[in-house]
Amino acid sequence: MGQVVVITGAGGGLGSVFAVELAKDGKLIAVLDYDMEAAQRVAAKIREQGGTAAAVRCNVVDKNSMEQARREVREKLGKCNVLINCAGIQDPLAKTTVEAYRQGEEMDTQVSKADPDSPDSRGAARELLGKSRTLFNIDAEKMMGVMNVNWLGTVIASQVFAVDLVGVEGNSIINITSMAAYDALSMVPAYASSKAAVDMFTRWLSNYLSNKFGKVRVNAVAPGYFLTPLNHDMYVNPDGTYTQRYYNVIHRTPMGRLGDSRELVGALRFFADPDMSGYITGQVIAVDGGFLSCPGI
Repeated sequence: MGQVVVITGAGGGLGSVFAVELAKDGKLIAVLDYDMEAAQRVAAKIREQGGTAAAVRCNVVDKNSMEQARREVREKLGKCNVLINCAGIQDPLAKTTVEAYRQGEEMDTQVSKADPDSPDSRGAARELLGKSRTLFNIDAEKMMGVMNVNWLGTVIASQVFAVDLVGVEGNSIINITSMAAYDALSMVPAYASSKAAVDMFTRWLSNYLSNKFGKVRVNAVAPGYFLTPLNHDMYVNPDGTYTQRYYNVIHRTPMGRLGDSRELVGALRFFADPDMSGYITGQVIAVDGGFLSCPGI
């Protein structure tokens, strides 16, 4: 039997690609997601292609939910061999709409609590989304929500599934961070901070689990610019044309294009395979078309 690979956020953009592609290697895929319908669609696609998969609903910031998910995975597929922490969110109300301070913006400090997902507050949400969001009025609660899912969700999933991982040679945890962890990208303070936290947690956890008793390798993959549902509106205008931010990214990317999600899978295969990466832990591979190595001039 192949490795049992647990992927959080596997119903989403990147996670679903990871699940489908890794299943082609004969791995048994646990498709974990808060959205059960999305998880079921991905699992069904894997099975249609001859693979093995189980859809499991979970909430990565709820430890009880994750404990239940672990039990379901063991019942349906067996003990986890590889955990891929891919669950992540971006919130439009946790982003600024300007790249740098503009004189006088500190005069607007009012933060609306409109929920853009609530039918009762769509008008208020549209109004808020249409106004400038700056350091002075960005919603701290929305920022904390991003931190909770992206960082704390990684911590909790690792806590829970490490119970199955420890003590077995070859098992590993792979976190999905971002090159935003290394470059202070404008407009996304919560997302960038959350991924920086994931990066440091990766290093800490590798020190904790990779000794002769734990035997678990812990590494991370840092995607560069890939077009996903989380960032689509930052790079594509409503009329389908590209935004100025897209062109700014392309200018600083030596390969001159955005990445294809499938181009991330090779790094996952590398870290998941103890024959290829058995002496590697605490490392991050940036898959970014050269973005981080380019000074932009």
